Amino acid sequence: MFFSASHVPALSQKLTGNVIDALDKAYIDKVLVVNLSNNDSTITNERGYFRVSGASGDSLHFSKDNYIPNTILVGEQTHFVTQIYFNARLLPTFDVYANEFRIPFQVGNVSGMKSLGNRPTGPGKIYTGLANNPSLQPGLTLDGPFSYFMKSERHKREYAKKLDILSRKKDYLEVIQSDSVMTALKETFLLGDRELDSLIVAFNLENQYHQFLDMNRVQVEKLLLEFFQIHAYRKKY
Repeated sequence: MFFSASHVPALSQKLTGNVIDALDKAYIDKVLVVNLSNNDSTITNERGYFRVSGASGDSLHFSKDNYIPNTILVGEQTHFVTQIYFNARLLPTFDVYANEFRIPFQVGNVSGMKSLGNRPTGPGKIYTGLANNPSLQPGLTLDGPFSYFMKSERHKREYAKKLDILSRKKDYLEVIQSDSVMTALKETFLLGDRELDSLIVAFNLENQYHQFLDMNRVQVEKLLLEFFQIHAYRKKY
């Protein structure tokens, strides 16, 4: 592919990276990224991506409403994955009120509820109105161990799903986060940083129905090049 022939000029070094939530590892958009050494700044896009000018020894500051700011010192590395923490202490407090709910226990049938019959079952399903006992109406049955419904377990399952998706998009992420690929696109189609970022966003939106899952690098590069050949040409002419 044509991407391998490009290089980044030493005098125009760019610092790039992604900002993610420190807890759920999701990308965070609209994070203000400022190089405190030269005041160059930008806002992260929907995949948490940023690009600012800088060099070794500079300090990058990351800030967003309701998040704890973070500052990192730039070394030899030019691409960063930076984490920021949600500041839960700033959330407004609130009270929750509800009627007392009791489930009577019986010897021989601990829950007091009857079989689900032929209905489909599985961990995480919730069923309503299962008992003839009036004291249980409206009734609920939680199918699965109680721990399955705990917030911490739900977060673990969600995180595992995100890791699985990221692994299936590995080749796409390698292409889209490659400095050499981005530089090659700019030089080939005569684009500035803002034009490049807007086209990358449009490229992702056009392919959001498959999200590049299970695609190899050659397939991703082919789609990317075809998209830029059409849309970058239109923007210029």
